[in-house]
Amino acid sequence: MNASPSSSGAESAGAVRAWAPGRVNLIGDHVDYVGGLVLPMAVDLGTSVTFVPGGDRLRLRSADEPDPVDIPVPVADPASVRPDWGRYVGGVAAEMGLTVGGRGSISSTLPLGAGLSSSASLEAALAVAFGHPGPPGELARLCQRAEQAASGVPCGIMDQLAVAAGVEGAALLIDCRDETV
Repeated sequence: MNASPSSSGAESAGAVRAWAPGRVNLIGDHVDYVGGLVLPMAVDLGTSVTFVPGGDRLRLRSADEPDPVDIPVPVADPASVRPDWGRYVGGVAAEMGLTVGGRGSISSTLPLGAGLSSSASLEAALAVAFGHPGPPGELARLCQRAEQAASGVPCGIMDQLAVAAGVEGAALLIDCRDETV
């Protein structure tokens, strides 16, 4: 995970660029939501978000999707956001209680639907770009709640915790009963 001010090229003053990795799971598929042990590892593919805060709407474009997200803040119901990928934007914004919007762009090197946690990567990069200041465990729980609000699925914590706490070149043994790494 990383975030930095950005001022290159056509990007506006005040832009923040955040990046979050995807993850691969070595052991423990589908046991995180029942309190099992999992062994995921961050990968070098991920999601980048460039964001300029300001205004009363969130306007984001994705390099991978034809339709942009354009929603008012605060976000009342993330599950109703259109296009569908925007539900994750709405989920993160709602969980963070955003009252200031902004504009930005999203790009990813993660193949969608390939089991590399592209949604968790997107959520974490968005949260960091939106100004989330907390430690990895707090960020992971926020992103888990955002995904649950966006998708209506009671997902476990593995994807978000692997993305938020992942260390290059190392697997993480996560005990999902108490979310310890």
